[in-house]
Amino acid sequence: MDKEKLNSKLKEMKKQAGVNAQKTKENLGKVFDKENVKDNLNKAKKGVEKAVDVTMNSSIVKKMNSGQKIAVLGICIFILVVIIALIGRFIFSPEPSFWCVAAAPKLELAFHSGGEVEEVAFSAKQTVPRGVVIAHLANEAYSNNLKSAELELMEANLKSLNMENRLTDQENALAEIRIKAAKSANEAAIAAYELADAYEALYREYLENGMISEAIYNISLNDKAEAEAIMQSSEKDIEKAEQYHETVKKGYTEEEITAAKEENEILNEQVAKAKAALDGTSIIAPFTAYLNSISIKTGDIVEPKLPVCEVIDLSKLWLRGLVNKSLAESIKPGSAVTVEFREIPNETFSGKIISVATSKPAEQKDGEDLYELRIELDKPGGIVMPGMEAVAIVVSN
Repeated sequence: MDKEKLNSKLKEMKKQAGVNAQKTKENLGKVFDKENVKDNLNKAKKGVEKAVDVTMNSSIVKKMNSGQKIAVLGICIFILVVIIALIGRFIFSPEPSFWCVAAAPKLELAFHSGGEVEEVAFSAKQTVPRGVVIAHLANEAYSNNLKSAELELMEANLKSLNMENRLTDQENALAEIRIKAAKSANEAAIAAYELADAYEALYREYLENGMISEAIYNISLNDKAEAEAIMQSSEKDIEKAEQYHETVKKGYTEEEITAAKEENEILNEQVAKAKAALDGTSIIAPFTAYLNSISIKTGDIVEPKLPVCEVIDLSKLWLRGLVNKSLAESIKPGSAVTVEFREIPNETFSGKIISVATSKPAEQKDGEDLYELRIELDKPGGIVMPGMEAVAIVVSN
């Protein structure tokens, strides 16, 4: 037989073995039901006892000495115990059983603002408590923007408050004082400018006579420029104070008050946007999450709303199994199951089947339709992780 025919024959034998195993599993409940347990055990016991009796009375055994007979009897009793144990295991082991895989909701997280990654606090395959920062960007610019927006809003609120609660006499007096203060500051600025101008002229003469260096002269030149800028600013302060005085004297119109309120609303929106932008520089665990993967490191530049990590909600973990049509129809939602995981030896978990989809197959394998069922574990305990393989056994249907 050539290699190709041999492989074909082996595949056929393997497929037939699978069919036979499935049929055996489906028939176990019929063959070993509770009513026939005692009868099956008694039959097995009598069959073995008869075999022992025949063995002990055979001509070969009769020729043995007493020690050899005892050894043969011990072997027969051992075989009896093994057979009864195996039968009992088939009778009392819950059926059916099937393979399943742990799964849980997955969520991709992203920064809602762009920038440079300043810190990554967790690595993949770690558990992150709810509300804890997973990673954050350098956010000084966003923080300053929020402070600036909040300051503008505060000033606008004070302005609106003054408009609606004006005390004209008092504010008029304050406005006049403000004008006087601005004029006094302007006079001082003029005097400072004149002094700086005089020093600049004197130092220019010294420079021309070679008494000082050009660097020293430049200092006097800069001082004069600064004094001139302060003088010009003080003149503008006088204008503002006089305009404010005129406003106080005439009061505010309803249109001006309405415009101020609208400005406040705009500034409120700007503050909200600035706060959202600052908050968007951090990725925070929305629940106690298993960090399945993370693709960033410190120093990376990221774009807004580009997923950088994937988290899993372990509190909503379930098991997914695929079974054939007959097995799916024999299992009912609510059925109790026990589950054992390959990765968690010597530990058994309890749960129940929460759904069995028999209307439409989820997959097809080797020409056979497979239907999905889900199992909810009572207490995953934080040690069951998505992707773990398990065998589930129905203990109550």
